[in-house]
Amino acid sequence: MGYTPDGYGQISVGIYNCLQPDRQVGYNAPEEIYLKRCPKVEYFRKGPAFRASWDYSVLASEVEAEFPLSEAYMRFGIDERKVVRVHENWTEWAIGTPEKLKDAVIWAKPYGPVAHMAAANADAAHFAGRRVAVAPFICGSTPFEGVQNKSYVDEASITVTDSTTEGWEFGLTAEAGMEKKDGPGVKSTASFRWSKTTTHTTEVRKSHTETTTIPGKEGQWTKLDMRACAGVYSGWLRYLIGRDEYGIYPMRAPVQAPGFPNPVAEHQLHAPASTYSDTEATLLREYHQAEEDYAKALQDATTAGPSNGDEGIFAGANLHLMNADAERRRLEAAIDALGI
Repeated sequence: MGYTPDGYGQISVGIYNCLQPDRQVGYNAPEEIYLKRCPKVEYFRKGPAFRASWDYSVLASEVEAEFPLSEAYMRFGIDERKVVRVHENWTEWAIGTPEKLKDAVIWAKPYGPVAHMAAANADAAHFAGRRVAVAPFICGSTPFEGVQNKSYVDEASITVTDSTTEGWEFGLTAEAGMEKKDGPGVKSTASFRWSKTTTHTTEVRKSHTETTTIPGKEGQWTKLDMRACAGVYSGWLRYLIGRDEYGIYPMRAPVQAPGFPNPVAEHQLHAPASTYSDTEATLLREYHQAEEDYAKALQDATTAGPSNGDEGIFAGANLHLMNADAERRRLEAAIDALGI
């Protein structure tokens, strides 16, 4: 299954914004991977909706086009006749799931099987997958236009549990943020959440802090992304039924690059001027102007000091600062709504 890149070379693979699988990224994400357990991922609630950080929307037909099930059987070392069911998607319960366990994760409906697999069956499952992309997106700067330099400070931390020769295959959490250096916090926080849980006790903590200056180019848009040092794999999850029968789920999940010490890496991406419509380009220009206006208003308010008299904080430099901040936030929300 092919994925069409945008002007920056990004591709959308299920829920992930990634780079193409043959992109040079400075680390090696294996073409295929085999894990002797389910990639443990974090499931959580965001507002009223259920969320999980593996792509539980993936269908069997999609995975079959990228990694045929017949090849997965060979990797698993099992006979197809031992497979009781190949699930079409993650709304289907694993065979033999007790009703009381279904009731326990009713909050995740219709994706209760995701929560159950991550919590209860992970140690008995195996995953075989093929790389379809690399460098899943965590957070990034707002694109800017033309020849100029912008500096950003980004920070990330990662916890890796039970590192193996095949990579940090489970129990991985990454949280990151990015902001302009010596400026207001813009796009200041974002996170890409993987599991923190494990039955093992070995724990390795790694941290990462960088300042990066990115040069813009004439006739192009430029942005700085922070992306996980990982491959995104489409494959199949095998779980045990009884003693020697199996069920199979389609699965798409990120797996950290084996043996690579850094949790994340910066990627400077450039796109031609035609990447955005006139409306989108105008919005981005207005945002960067609002960003500069806010920085100046903040400096003015700091220089002016506390307000005097009856005017209070809703006047003078403070009022200018609040208006500038409101405009910046309005434009930022518009950019986010458009997915730029």
